[in-house]
Amino acid sequence: MKKNYLLMIALVAIMTLGAACSKEEKDLSTSLKVTTNIADDNEATRSVITSFSNSTIGVYVDDDSDIYSPTVNSIANIKTGASTVSPSPAIYINSEAKVYAWYPATEGELENPTSSSTKAIEVLDKDNFGAENQIDYLWATPTDVSKSNRRAMLEFNHALSKIVFSIKIGDNFKGNGVLTKILFASNLTPFLSGNGTMNIADGTISGLTATDSLEYNGDVTLTTTATNIVTLMAPTTLNDTTLIEFTIDGAEYSAEFPIGTIPAWLTGTTYTYNITVDGVELYIDDNVIVNDWEAGGSTDISIK
Repeated sequence: MKKNYLLMIALVAIMTLGAACSKEEKDLSTSLKVTTNIADDNEATRSVITSFSNSTIGVYVDDDSDIYSPTVNSIANIKTGASTVSPSPAIYINSEAKVYAWYPATEGELENPTSSSTKAIEVLDKDNFGAENQIDYLWATPTDVSKSNRRAMLEFNHALSKIVFSIKIGDNFKGNGVLTKILFASNLTPFLSGNGTMNIADGTISGLTATDSLEYNGDVTLTTTATNIVTLMAPTTLNDTTLIEFTIDGAEYSAEFPIGTIPAWLTGTTYTYNITVDGVELYIDDNVIVNDWEAGGSTDISIK
């Protein structure tokens, strides 16, 4: 009897110790938390994303040991640009790994995700003057996390190019100055639109269809104070036949882009064209300044 009693005590001690070990392991496996920031500038429109507000990002964690092998991606709902949140489903960090993220996202959007996964995107060949219909696709610079550092500060980057036309009328302009259309055109079909993919690791865009024109429509009455027209498009390599055409008061004004200065519109980069309508002839100045999405850049266009 005494022997059985001692055996029972030993079994209880072993079970208690095992429970304590399990609790300790669970405590070590706290979940990943992410904080977000977006590289942006002051040229915001309804579509261009400058901060997250009630937004959903996709999150995936990858490591060299293949500890993380999810069947679908997690998502994180961000209320403000500075909020710290946990993805859902939760991701537990117990080794060195990298965090990948993108916007916009839906739960289970990627099946069996890897660091080379791509997200489906659509780039429009027609939009309005505010770029209100084109989604501003974003990808986050891959961020290192570890067992001792489970908070990932995600810096998001823009995958598309942004073209800004800062346009005004000059003192010699005769007319109402009503701008209704901006057209990009080329005989060599350098523009890209339609359905494609964006790599979640570096924002590379693939699979779009070549087209010879992009069209933007609206109804803006120009004044002697510049009005900004913002467009979002896929990164584009320009060529000798690349033209821009403005429809003002029903008349069309066109000119070639100065491709010797700017041969391409790059991902995550803003190009600002300063335009003055002062007559009947349009030309584009070769003096072009290019900066990243945060600062912007400019060149001059004049209609005499």
